[in-house]
Amino acid sequence: MKHSNKIIFYLFLFLLSPTINYAQNNSRSKMLKHNRSEEKIKLLEDQLAAWQKDLNVPNVGLGIIQDGKLIHAKVYGKDSTGSLKPVNTLFNVASVTKVVFSTLVLKLIDNGDWQLDEPLYHYYTDPDIASDSLSKKLTTRHILSHQSGFSNWRWMNASGKLQFEFAPGTKFNYSGEGMEYLKKAIEHKFHKSLVQLSDSILFKPFGMIDTKHEWDGKQDLKRFSRWYDANGKEYTKSNYASEPSAADDLITTVIDLSKFGIETLNGLHISKQLFNKIIKGQAKINQNLMQGLGWRLIKDLPNHEYAMEHGGNDAGVAAIIVLLPKSKRGIIVLTNGDNGQIICNNIVRSFWPEGTEIIHKALKSTPLNDIHKVFNISDDILNTYTGKYMRPDGEVVNIYKKDKNLILKTIGLPTFNLFPQTQEIFFLWDFDPKIIFTKNEKGIVDTLLIKDGDNILKCTKMDK
Repeated sequence: MKHSNKIIFYLFLFLLSPTINYAQNNSRSKMLKHNRSEEKIKLLEDQLAAWQKDLNVPNVGLGIIQDGKLIHAKVYGKDSTGSLKPVNTLFNVASVTKVVFSTLVLKLIDNGDWQLDEPLYHYYTDPDIASDSLSKKLTTRHILSHQSGFSNWRWMNASGKLQFEFAPGTKFNYSGEGMEYLKKAIEHKFHKSLVQLSDSILFKPFGMIDTKHEWDGKQDLKRFSRWYDANGKEYTKSNYASEPSAADDLITTVIDLSKFGIETLNGLHISKQLFNKIIKGQAKINQNLMQGLGWRLIKDLPNHEYAMEHGGNDAGVAAIIVLLPKSKRGIIVLTNGDNGQIICNNIVRSFWPEGTEIIHKALKSTPLNDIHKVFNISDDILNTYTGKYMRPDGEVVNIYKKDKNLILKTIGLPTFNLFPQTQEIFFLWDFDPKIIFTKNEKGIVDTLLIKDGDNILKCTKMDK
């Protein structure tokens, strides 16, 4: 009997040994991965300090998610007293707001309280388009996939009013107006504000204790990252208050937005069928990029991975969130400078092996290995383009020449080098928008067009 028990004992050990070995190997693998991540973070921190100095970006919030867990969260920078900024530093995240709002809408849909394809006129119609029959066709799906038919903002239209540029659902055109339209429809149906709905459905359940759509600009102001231009000069701002918006100006922290990223990687506690609609390409932006519900989608990455991505830019604000659902990874970067987008791009490129491909596909419609061809233009022609141009919102675009190259500088954007594609059309090295100079009937340059897809910003020369 004792001999039999011994055999059984050794047999048990034999059967268990692969499990023991696997557990040891798995533990070792996790430790190695953790050590590699720490080494990469340390290297990134050294680079980040140089980038912040060179690009005049005082504060950078960085969150890194690995295996569905937050492994690093820190804010790099100092406050006005010279103290290090705390990890709960508040940032405005500009258009990253859109994916947070989209998630609220999807939670309402999953609860059965809202319909993805129900016409919105049942709850709200903007007075500007009340007489347009297309308003009867507009749905939530159209808006979350940026197929509403609206321009980005109504002030970009010559009339200054909201109007349909095309029938809803027929093509992609990025639109903040669409998000605001959907917000009003939802508020009309539920008789609750965006603030109330987001707090109860998203922020409290997700543990996003420092996130808010509305902020008086006074409470916790010491924790807020004030805004800086491309030269490192602080924007003069008497009031940092944020009005409730579905498209812009969400106030949050790198910890909170990382929590949001983790919840998204874990499926948002919604049905798999609905989540699959989020990550399904609803509209083609270009050959590198699809638009899902709320999120931009980057497919065909190495190891059958794909990315969910969204960025945000305003004056003194640049932010990005990138999630890799299959490997449960994420990067969140929040900054408070006009050159912050360059830092956002650099971090993603540096930290992930597929980072360069992700950033290229997120920002450029050309193939990854496409070689930029620069057209040769004389100095005399370049000089005709220099000067100040007035944007429709009253801000100024400054075009000047440096080392035989044109430079574009305006509020809310990095300082860009312009590269000639033709005599009148210029491209940006890392970004898709084209800069086009046009002449009047006298042959004098009088207009600058910033063209991004179907969105065109017309700027009039002030010193012609």
